[in-house]
Amino acid sequence: MTSHLKGVTKSTMTDEARKALCEYKRENSSCTQKDLQLWLENKFHLKVSQGTISNTLKMSVDYLAANYLEKRKDIKRHKPAKYPDMEKVLYEWFLQYQDRVNMTGELILEKAKETMKILYPQQDQEHTFSQGWLEKFKLRSTQGIKNA
Repeated sequence: MTSHLKGVTKSTMTDEARKALCEYKRENSSCTQKDLQLWLENKFHLKVSQGTISNTLKMSVDYLAANYLEKRKDIKRHKPAKYPDMEKVLYEWFLQYQDRVNMTGELILEKAKETMKILYPQQDQEHTFSQGWLEKFKLRSTQGIKNA
């Protein structure tokens, strides 16, 4: 696959590669982003842009956390929520009512639709809440919601 950057083929960095990059930068603080690009190419056979290096280093605290890789071992691609405000409200609702109500996937989907109508009335018609969306929402949320 070709990237929009001239001469750079699209590569997807794994969390392991991102963590290794952050550790290498921590141990070699004088390295430039260009040096880190070359290091990644030699060590992991990945060609990435300087923007990717920069974005990875910005999140180095997360990547270097002791349990970060364990929590994310099943995630193949990091895709943010399309409507983060709606998901935040939905998750807070879940936490508030999980002990009082039998939380089912169907109930969570219904509440997501209601919340979407309130927060994003102009996009309400174009967004569908499928079982796939529900599973990804559960993954984006904490472990507590997985049992619903």
